Amino acid sequence: MKILVFPLDANPYQALLYRELEQLGAQVSYLGELTPSRVLNLLLLPPEMAVRRATGARLIHLHWVFGFRLPGSRRLPVLRHLAQAWFGICLRTARLLGLRLVWTAHNVLPHEAVFADDAAARRALVSRCDLVFAHSPAALHGLAALGAVPRRSQLIRHGPMGPAEPASLRPPGSGDGPRNFLFFGKVEPYKGVEDLLTAFSRLPESIGARLTIAGQCRDRKLRTRLTAGVNVRLRLEYIPACEITTLLAQADSVVLPFRQVTTSGSAELALAHGRPLIVPDLPGLAGLPEGAVIRYDGSVDGLVSALADLGRADRSRLAEMSVSALRYTEQASWHQIATVILAAMQSVVSGEHREDARPRVDVSS
Repeated sequence: MKILVFPLDANPYQALLYRELEQLGAQVSYLGELTPSRVLNLLLLPPEMAVRRATGARLIHLHWVFGFRLPGSRRLPVLRHLAQAWFGICLRTARLLGLRLVWTAHNVLPHEAVFADDAAARRALVSRCDLVFAHSPAALHGLAALGAVPRRSQLIRHGPMGPAEPASLRPPGSGDGPRNFLFFGKVEPYKGVEDLLTAFSRLPESIGARLTIAGQCRDRKLRTRLTAGVNVRLRLEYIPACEITTLLAQADSVVLPFRQVTTSGSAELALAHGRPLIVPDLPGLAGLPEGAVIRYDGSVDGLVSALADLGRADRSRLAEMSVSALRYTEQASWHQIATVILAAMQSVVSGEHREDARPRVDVSS
């Protein structure tokens, strides 16, 4: 089975998933990578899809729509209208060519505006999809709230994103030094890093703690607002893959103070490294293991309390949370997830499913 993927991204989700799909016999290739120019690649998408269809491709797997964002659209809103129109043309072209469309809904709406009306673009996308994968019921509920209800949807757990030998990592809470809190991932406004810095500054002095913020921040305005206080290290840069495990192993807890989120690869990465988590009590994070997670109400005061709670936690409690995190990670493998995904894609291509069917398959356990 030949699967076309768009867009190519550095997110390890794609590499981990497609490695397993290829081992199961799928042939995976990426659309929109013909030239070094993103704009030219977008213009070439319709003829590229036609050529790929003629050579045996039957299905497109779409992940994110940021690949349709035009350079300069932040300054010139008219470009968002053009991007949305071209997005619609590409969706219709795929349908006319007989290509099946599968979308993994990593988020309900883009975290940064891509089109003039992202909600309308979502409705157009879902209406053209033969199948929508989601990592949680919250994603499907969020789409429904937009008026975007898939003809067919399937719940697929986000796969583990951790080291091959997590047992070899430093146990959280070991050593006599202060507790090390870590935020890891791209630093964007919706991720609440400003709230984290404020909350950390309000911790009682009796709690010895350090905080590291590690991840690329492309938002210039946000970057200027982030300042390192006492016992705070800002590393606002791309973190190479070879350094991620070391960075996480040094942390006693990972803090992800999202203001909104549908799913989180950073949370999965932290759990796969056996790190206790602090997260807001959001529907998109409801599936995370209770034994490994401290949840708070989303307020800065609530975050202060959660930080203080884990800052005072003894080694045995952190060890129990670490064990719970690793057990959760072990419950699903990429091979299992890829097997379910490939079977669903094959049923879409073969036309075995009914158009009005909406089965729910959860591989979370």
